[in-house]
Amino acid sequence: MAMKTFASFLLSASLMLSGCAMLRPKEPPVIIKTVIEKDRVPAALIAPIAPPWRKPGAAINARAGGAETVDDLYTRGDANESRLLVCTGQINGVRQWDKQP
Repeated sequence: MAMKTFASFLLSASLMLSGCAMLRPKEPPVIIKTVIEKDRVPAALIAPIAPPWRKPGAAINARAGGAETVDDLYTRGDANESRLLVCTGQINGVRQWDKQP
């Protein structure tokens, strides 16, 4: 008889505990979203540069951009040098940007 009473006590205790667990408010589920952020190179460092120098009105396949006089060659050299300086500045800017933590 004592065993039956003890068994019924355990059964009622477990039901009571499980009932308490059911009444306990559930915690909201934790949602984890992985976002991978890529650093973007600043727009000024990847901006397109000016096209190669061409003499106005020169044919597309004209040699040396259509330069015909010494002055044209100086102008062409100045234009190409400025393009080279822009490219160098962009590359150096990308290098500095890449070194940032």
